[in-house]
Amino acid sequence: MTSPTFSRPQGFYDRTAAESAAAAQVAARLQDALTRFGYQRVETPFVEYADLFLTKSGDDAVNRLFTFELYGRLLCLRSEFTPSAARMYVERFQHEPKPLRWQFLGEVFRYEAPQRNHSRQFTMLGTELIGASGVGADAETLGMAMHGLQTLGLQGLRLVIGHVGLLALLIAPFNLDRRLRRFVLGQVENLRRAGRGRAYVEAELAKLYGGLPNTDDRTALSAEALSADSDKLGSALQLLLESADLGTTGVGRTSTDIAKRLLTKQRRASQRADLMQALDFLEQLCALDGAPEVVLPALERLIPPEQTAARAAFAELRAVIGLLPAYGVPPEAVRLNMGFARGLNYYSGIVFEVYSAAGDQLCGGGRYDELIRVLGAAADTPAIGFAYGLDRVLAALGTPKAAESAPIALVVPIEDADDAEAARTAMALRAHGNIALYAPPTRNLSQVLAHAAKRNIPYVILIGTEERATNRLSLRDMHRAEQVSLSLAEAAEYIQREVRHA
Repeated sequence: MTSPTFSRPQGFYDRTAAESAAAAQVAARLQDALTRFGYQRVETPFVEYADLFLTKSGDDAVNRLFTFELYGRLLCLRSEFTPSAARMYVERFQHEPKPLRWQFLGEVFRYEAPQRNHSRQFTMLGTELIGASGVGADAETLGMAMHGLQTLGLQGLRLVIGHVGLLALLIAPFNLDRRLRRFVLGQVENLRRAGRGRAYVEAELAKLYGGLPNTDDRTALSAEALSADSDKLGSALQLLLESADLGTTGVGRTSTDIAKRLLTKQRRASQRADLMQALDFLEQLCALDGAPEVVLPALERLIPPEQTAARAAFAELRAVIGLLPAYGVPPEAVRLNMGFARGLNYYSGIVFEVYSAAGDQLCGGGRYDELIRVLGAAADTPAIGFAYGLDRVLAALGTPKAAESAPIALVVPIEDADDAEAARTAMALRAHGNIALYAPPTRNLSQVLAHAAKRNIPYVILIGTEERATNRLSLRDMHRAEQVSLSLAEAAEYIQREVRHA
C-alpha cells in the first residue's frame, strides 16, 4: 500500500461521524450541568497575542505555544482559556455587576510531546467565576467540577486538592528574594515527584544561578552588612572599580552593572542557608498527602500561631473541604496533597485536579486572584476556574455509544423523471427526522439497497412512476425486509414514531 501524499500532523486528530457525535453529546451533558449552576457560554478567539499567555504562566510557557508573527506582533494559537477570559473581562466587563459566571468550550493547542490522552490539539470545556472570593466560591467550583463528571456516570473519581497561596505564606518567613521565592514555589512539584526530589531541585538551582555561594566563604559579605547599608556598599564598589580603571567589560557592561551584579551575588550567598531551610520545610509539606482528616491536623501543627495570614488560609481550606459533601462529593473521594501546585505561576490560592478510577486526569483548575490585575484591571479582582479535558473524559467513558446524526430514511428516485418529486418528498419529511436524498451514481435498485444497508439506514423510500401517479410512497423496512405503500402524511407519522422510539 502506497503512503498518501498528505498526512495528518503529529499530535492532531480527525474525528469520525460517530466520534464527533459522542463528543458532542458528552460536551452537551457537561454544558447542561454547568448551566444549571448559572454559568453562561462565552467564546474567545483561537488566536491571541502571545504575551497574554506568557504573563505569569511559567518560564517555559513560550515553548508550549504555536506562534507566528503578523505585522511585527507575535501571535499564537490559544493554549488555554483562562488568560483569554481574563483579557475579555478587562476589556469589556470591569464595570459589570459581579460575580460573572462564564463557561467555555473549544479547541486549544499546545506544542508538547504527543502521548496517550495527551495530544497537541484538544478540546477544553470549563468555567471561570470572576469577582467572587472565599470559601463559597472555591467550594462551588470544586463541587461543580465533580458534579459534571458524576452526571456522566463516572465512578471512582478522586479529587486532589492543594493550596499554592498557603505554600507561599508558609515560606515567607525564610526571607528569600522574589526570584528565589518564585523558583522555590515552582519546584514544589519536582520535590514530590518520584525520580526527582531534592537532588533534582538543587541541580536546577545550580543551572539557574550557577550555584549559590556558601556563606562560609571568607570572600562573602555578611547579610547584616548588605542589608544595613547596601546603597553605600554599592557606591564603594563602584568607586573601587572606577579607581581600577576597568571602565566597561568590553561587552557593554559598565562598572555600575558589575557592582550591582556583585551585590546581587553576595545577597544570594547570604540567602543560601535560608533557601536550604525553605527546601527542608517544603519537603515536610510535600510529605502531607492523604485523606483530609489525616493531613489537616498535621498541617495545622506546622503553622506557628504568629503566622496569622497562613492560619487564616488554612481555616479557609478546611472550610472548603467541609462544604464539599453538600455538593455530592463523597468524603472518601477527597485527597489533600500539600505538594500539589499545577505548575502555572498565575495560581494564587486553592488548586485541584480530578482523576478517573484508572488514574487519568480529567480536569483541573484553581484560584488566580492576581492575574486579572496584572493584565490591566483597574482593581483587584478575585477569580477561580477549571477545565475538563473532553478527550480524556471520552476516554474514561470508554468510547460511549452515540446516536449519530445518520439518516433515518433514504429517499430514492427510480428514474431521472422522479428526481423533483423525490426532492420535494425529502424536504417534507425532514421536519420529522434526518432524511437523505440519494444522489445516484447508479439507478440499480439492488445496489441502492446495498448502499443503504451498509450505512445502516433503517428505511428506504422509493419514488417512481407508479408512486407519482398514485401520490403514494413505497417505504421499505431494511431490518424486516418488508415494504408498504403510504401517503406522505402516513410516512411522516411512521418516521416520527420511529424517531421517538430510537
